[in-house]
Amino acid sequence: MLKIIICDDDDFTVKLIHRLLEKAIEISKIEAQIVCKASSGADILNFVRKNTGPYLYFIDFDFGKKELNGIDLAKKIYQYDANGKIVFVTSHGDKGMAILQSGVQAFGFIEKDPGQQVMIASLIRYLKMAAPALCRIHEAPVLELPIGIDETICLALPDIVYVDSVKTIAHSICYHTFNGSEITVRDTIDHALKLLGEGFIRCHRSIIVNKEQVVSVRNGLVRLSNGAMVCCAIGKRKELIELCLEK
Repeated sequence: MLKIIICDDDDFTVKLIHRLLEKAIEISKIEAQIVCKASSGADILNFVRKNTGPYLYFIDFDFGKKELNGIDLAKKIYQYDANGKIVFVTSHGDKGMAILQSGVQAFGFIEKDPGQQVMIASLIRYLKMAAPALCRIHEAPVLELPIGIDETICLALPDIVYVDSVKTIAHSICYHTFNGSEITVRDTIDHALKLLGEGFIRCHRSIIVNKEQVVSVRNGLVRLSNGAMVCCAIGKRKELIELCLEK
């Protein structure tokens, strides 16, 4: 059973996310339950102190001047729930980079009110990624990468968010994963695209993105579900926008 916690200082937003999550759970058919709805960081911390996790969290980024912000709250949550997965729900699309730069491990990001169908699609994505019953690491297709002499590393394809060329190292590319790992190997973007398969798309001459991780396309940039922003070639924008609309 996937246990879910919602936290936002706005009651309307809490009710909206609750309703959309129930719809997402119904559509995805994942065994999940919303176990706590909170209006402050203090409420969440009080709950997780008394009730053992792990939990999937959907929390606001900004609770006002009198409250912890989302970054500080996440740090405290991890003290009690080290295996928790935190999705930040924010009305500020540029907050993702600030969160990543803080060093806090975010499970993902959702923008408030981009359209309810878009929000439901995003919620379904995170439910599927977090649900223990799916055992993604063991069941998903795996890519084996050479990282040294007689040494390899295996990455589950759904965990790869994007791949890009490494400008500072000749003939090298870097695999960026959802948990923040970066694996650099000697290879080319062309060859990596063949290895990754149909679930990935080349959005720029030096960048490949996971189709499932694409959130939006705006001002020539692709926003991914872990908050990263990567360049998008003009000729690929229409295809990626259509991909977002399909979700």
